[in-house]
Amino acid sequence: MDTIGELVARERRTREPALRARTGVNLRYDYYQFCTTAHKAGNFFSHRGVRAGSLVGIVGEESGAPLLSLFGAALLGARVRFDPPREIDARLLVAPGERIEGYDLPAGASHLAYDGEAGGGVEAFGESVWSENPACPVPPEVGPDTPMLETDDGEHTHGELLAATERIVAESGLDAGDEVAIRAPLAHPGTVVAGVLAPLAAGGVIVLPGPDEVADVAVGNGPEPEAIDPTDAL
Repeated sequence: MDTIGELVARERRTREPALRARTGVNLRYDYYQFCTTAHKAGNFFSHRGVRAGSLVGIVGEESGAPLLSLFGAALLGARVRFDPPREIDARLLVAPGERIEGYDLPAGASHLAYDGEAGGGVEAFGESVWSENPACPVPPEVGPDTPMLETDDGEHTHGELLAATERIVAESGLDAGDEVAIRAPLAHPGTVVAGVLAPLAAGGVIVLPGPDEVADVAVGNGPEPEAIDPTDAL
C-alpha cells in the first residue's frame, strides 16, 4: 500500500465487521459499508471544495462519522486535523451538532454536523453523505509523501502512517476479527495508527466502546487484556 485510501479500496469490501460505534446513524459497519461510505464521504467533500492539500478539521466523538471523514479526506489527498483549535483555516469541519457552532472557519468553508441537529448553514453528515455516489476518484498526485495528519508538532505523511501501521500489526499480532477499542484521543497520531489504521489493515474491528464493552486490545488504558500505548505507535 502507498496511501491511506487503499485501506478502504473497493476490493476490501466484505461482510466481515469493520466498526462498532457507541453513537451515530449506524452503530455497526461491515467492510462493505465502511469502505463504500468512506468513498461517499470523499465524493461529498470534493463537492464542498476539498482538494489535495486542503485541511479538514474533525472533532472526534464515539461515532463512525469522524473515522469515515478521515478516509474521505485521505482519498482526496487532503490533510486532517483531529480536535482542532476553535479557529482553524480549514476547508471543511466535521463536528457534533451541539459543538459545531463554536468553531470559526474562513468564509466559504463548509460545516458538517453529526449526532445532532444541523441548521443555519450547517449540513447534516448523515443526509449529505449517505445519498452520495460511492465513486471517489483519487487525484493522481496523492502518494506516500503526501501529508495526511496534522498536529501541533507537525505533519505525518501517508507513507509514514502506513509504515507505522505495518509495524503495529506485526508487533501486536493483530489478526482478522480482532477487536481494538479506542481509549485515547484521536488527536494523537499514534491513536489513529493503532486504533484505526492497524485494525483495518489486519482485517479487524475498530471499537468505539460503551461503558461496559471490553474488546481484545485497547489503544490507551482500558479493561482489555492487551494494550497499545499510542506514544509507542507513532
